[in-house]
Amino acid sequence: MKGLVEAYRALTDVYQGGAWVDESIRKQGAPLFDNKGAFRLVYGVVEHTYLYDHRLTRLTERPPKPSVRLLAKMGMYLLDDSSLPAHAVVNDIAETAKKVGKGGVVGFLNALLRRYAAVGKELMPVDPDELLSVRANLPLDLVRLYVKECGREGAERRLLVSRRTDTHVRPAFAFGKERLAETLRERGIAYVETPHGFYLRSVGEIVDLLNEGKATVMSYGSAEVASAVPYAGGEILDLCAAPGGKSVYLAEKYAAPVLACDLHEHRVQLIESYAARMHASNVTATRADGTVLREEWRDRFSTVLLDAPCSGLGSLGTNADVALHRTVSEIESLRATQSRLIRNAGEYVRRGGCLVYATCSDLPSEDEDVVRDFLSENAAFSLEKECPVDPEKCGGDAYYYAILRKV
Repeated sequence: MKGLVEAYRALTDVYQGGAWVDESIRKQGAPLFDNKGAFRLVYGVVEHTYLYDHRLTRLTERPPKPSVRLLAKMGMYLLDDSSLPAHAVVNDIAETAKKVGKGGVVGFLNALLRRYAAVGKELMPVDPDELLSVRANLPLDLVRLYVKECGREGAERRLLVSRRTDTHVRPAFAFGKERLAETLRERGIAYVETPHGFYLRSVGEIVDLLNEGKATVMSYGSAEVASAVPYAGGEILDLCAAPGGKSVYLAEKYAAPVLACDLHEHRVQLIESYAARMHASNVTATRADGTVLREEWRDRFSTVLLDAPCSGLGSLGTNADVALHRTVSEIESLRATQSRLIRNAGEYVRRGGCLVYATCSDLPSEDEDVVRDFLSENAAFSLEKECPVDPEKCGGDAYYYAILRKV
C-alpha cells in the first residue's frame, strides 16, 4: 500500500509532536493528501487510539516504544478496515518499518500483528469506564469526568452519539438557500437539507461557490448558535471570533457592523481573510485580549457574543484529535478563563442588550455552571434562554448557548 511512510510521519507529528491531524497531513503534501487509503489510515488510527492502546496492553508483556507502538496501530487499523489480506498488511508494515529506520523491530511487529489478526480483534475492557473510553475514543480521566458531571447514562448518550461524516455548508445570505439548492440540483450533487444549509458528501464540487463567497463551510451547530443571537441595533461585539464564521453570519444576517476580536494576530488575519472571501465589509477584525477589561467598551454594545475558548469536546465527531489534546487539568484552567471572559463581556453590554455565551463543549462545568456562576454575581442580568444543542440534531457535534439579558 502506498503512502504508509508519509502516514507514519504524519502520525508521529500528531502523537509525539502534538500536531493536529489536518496540519500533519498537509505537511506531508500530495503523497499523503491525494492518497485516499493512507489519508484515511491517519484518521482511522487517531479515531481508535484508546481501543488500540487497550489491545496493545493485552497483547504485549511491556509497552512498546512510541515509534513501534505507532507502527503497530497502523497495522491494527489496516487489519480491521482494509480489504487487504492479513499477510499483505503484515508485509506492508514490515516494509514501512524498514523504510523509517525501524528494521530491528520487524520480527516483533510480524508476531504482534499475526496475533492481533487471530485473537486481538475481540479484546475489549470489562470495566464500564474503560469500555466507554475505548468506545468513545476518549482518555479514561475525561470519561470519568463526563460520568461525574452527567451520570453514566448522560455520559454514554453524549459520547456514543452517531457522527455524520459529510460536511455542512450554508449559503451566503445574498446568494440564498434556494439558489444554492438549485445549483446543487443542476450539478447533480446529492444533499441533505437542514434549516441552515445542506450536508454534502464532499465540497469539492462547489469549490467555485466557496471561493466566490456564495457559500461557506459552517457546522450545523455553529450555524444554530449564530442564528439564535438576537440583535437590537448598533454594533455587535464578537469577543472570541476567530476564524470568523459567526461574525460573518451576523454581519450578513443583520447587515450590521461587527467588531470581531481575537487574542492572536494570526487569528485576526484568519477573520479578515474569511470576511473578505464572504464580501462582509462590515466586519472589522482587531486584536484584543478578552480577559482584560477595556473601559472604552463598557456599556457600548446591544449584542455581545462570547463563543468562549473551551475543551472542544462537543466536536469530537468532526475533530477526533481533540481527545489527544485535552486533559482534566487543562479543562479546569479553561474554566477559569471562561469565567474571566464572561465577566468582562457582561461589562460591554448596555442596558436592554444581551450577552450570548456559547461553547462547543457539552460538559456542564464549561456551560451551565459558568452561566450560573455569572448570574449569581451579576444581578443586572437574567437568563432569557438556554439551549444545549442536541448532538443527534447537528451531526454528532454538541454545542451550548445561553442568552442573558441586561435589565
